[in-house]
Amino acid sequence: MNLKQTRVNFNISERKILLWLFDLLAISVMAGLLGNFEFFTYYGTFEIPLLQWGFLLLVYSFFAQVFEAYDLHRSSRFDLILYHIILAVSWSVLVFLMTPKITPFLPEHRIDILYFYFALLTGVVLWRFTYINLLIRPWFYKWVVLVAKQKDMASLSKALMNSDPHYKIIGFLDLTQKSYAAPAGSDPSERLSDIPMIPLDKLEGFIQQHEVKDIVVANNSRQNLALPLYRTLLELSKKGLSIRDYNKEYEAMNARVPIQHVKKEFYRFFPYHRANQNKLSLFFQRLLDLLISLFGLIVFMPVFIVLIGLMNLLFNRGPLFYTQKRVGQNSEKFTIYKFRTMSVDAEHSGPQYTTKNDTRVTWFGRLLRRLRIDEFPQLLNILKGDMNIIGPRPERPEFVKQLSETIPFYDVRHVIKPGLTGWAQVNHNYGTSHDDALIKLQYDLYYIKNRSIFLDLSIYIKTLSTVLFMRGQ
Repeated sequence: MNLKQTRVNFNISERKILLWLFDLLAISVMAGLLGNFEFFTYYGTFEIPLLQWGFLLLVYSFFAQVFEAYDLHRSSRFDLILYHIILAVSWSVLVFLMTPKITPFLPEHRIDILYFYFALLTGVVLWRFTYINLLIRPWFYKWVVLVAKQKDMASLSKALMNSDPHYKIIGFLDLTQKSYAAPAGSDPSERLSDIPMIPLDKLEGFIQQHEVKDIVVANNSRQNLALPLYRTLLELSKKGLSIRDYNKEYEAMNARVPIQHVKKEFYRFFPYHRANQNKLSLFFQRLLDLLISLFGLIVFMPVFIVLIGLMNLLFNRGPLFYTQKRVGQNSEKFTIYKFRTMSVDAEHSGPQYTTKNDTRVTWFGRLLRRLRIDEFPQLLNILKGDMNIIGPRPERPEFVKQLSETIPFYDVRHVIKPGLTGWAQVNHNYGTSHDDALIKLQYDLYYIKNRSIFLDLSIYIKTLSTVLFMRGQ
């Protein structure tokens, strides 16, 4: 049997690259064509020098990342993405016009600025409108068959489909080899909420009928697959079908490690020390941390102390700074520094998690948290070597003890220094439940496993987005 290969689909990274490339194409075309009109005198048709054109695209790429214009869930709805596109284009045009040493001098006729701005905005908006109305269709969905135990099917499929709005599990094969037939006449494209069970002897026909290109196998018990299932998957693999492990699929789609499915064979998934024992990399990371912390303490700390000190005196009476014990690298305790955001007697009854709308947090303290300014004194911790700029957020010893007893591998996050910001902080909202701690740990372990200069750069950009959108707790 030959598997048909007519369905078009993209994975997460491919779809983001598609959005990015056509954003740049739309900007390039609109900026070039604008010069063809007589009323526009800033430059002629496609006469933007290569350096200036490249700078414009670079600036837009940066602000599009900062303002989250490539979030796939948001990009699938025009009403959600429009605001972020406007922000990205607005800041890009502003920076482009305000750098005359690189870009053309400000146009003689100021109305040209508006022409330039609306031309770029129109180009990106038209492309995104086209993307939503043409490419966000079932024909471009990735249709997948999941092989797992029946009792795990609902939770496993939900975890994958929630990660990507275009990822649809349309069939399910029971790992225990029981035969569950799909209801007669069912159409998976219309019944995504009720995933049909597929008998093993009907699997190839189902795949051919629905042009499935991917099978994901969730064999968390690590037992050998039953021989009939093994032979069927092997034959499908020879015919070009992609057979992938659930844990690797989950990690690739969510950018976090699925520790709830790893169990005892953690060494298969956590090559922690590969990215954390490179002496040269660690040296440059420490050098960058020192430069950033020194610059922040010298330039911004005096201003913050004066302004926040005055506001603290008026609206948040009590000590300006707050210290607390936290757990750092190798589970060693250290003292962390913060601007105080709670009332002086906030923990008279003992340590407790901060909750949403916590009454112990003052209104001025809540503003500091929203802007993440309360964490600024931790640059002193970075200077001392207790922390890095980027890493897992340090937790209190009382909570570490509690979480280590209930969440597997929790202590592994202490193999590197904690950070002022981190992969978990920029990808997950603040939370205090067991489930929130589990998700944050998944992100922390992903960072430890995949630590690199490119991942760090992504965290810096996402941290800026977090501050600009005031997502602090």
